[in-house]
Amino acid sequence: MDHSLDPIYGAQLKKICHFPVNGSTTVAMDPQSSLSFDNDYLNMLTEKKGLFISDAALLTDRRAATIVRQLQSTRAFFRAFAKSMINMGAVEVLTGTNGEIRKNCRVVNP
Repeated sequence: MDHSLDPIYGAQLKKICHFPVNGSTTVAMDPQSSLSFDNDYLNMLTEKKGLFISDAALLTDRRAATIVRQLQSTRAFFRAFAKSMINMGAVEVLTGTNGEIRKNCRVVNP
């Protein structure tokens, strides 16, 4: 079991996620508020109940951990989300013949 995980939460996941994996098991990322958009997952993450290793890794970097802790504030979370949506809306996406569907998302097609 991942040592960065809360042992009780890890035991709960083991009960849900049977071995061998059959591909049909699902686990709620945020079981406490799965039907609402909020920052509860960040609170779970700092309690060592993050579902993904990549998310838990955020707490191993001082700068990233600081951001996670700041976003635990509901007000800060929604302000940051609103700002990111404005930034995403400003991205000038190429469409039609000006754009391309990449064969490899990391590289412009030849």
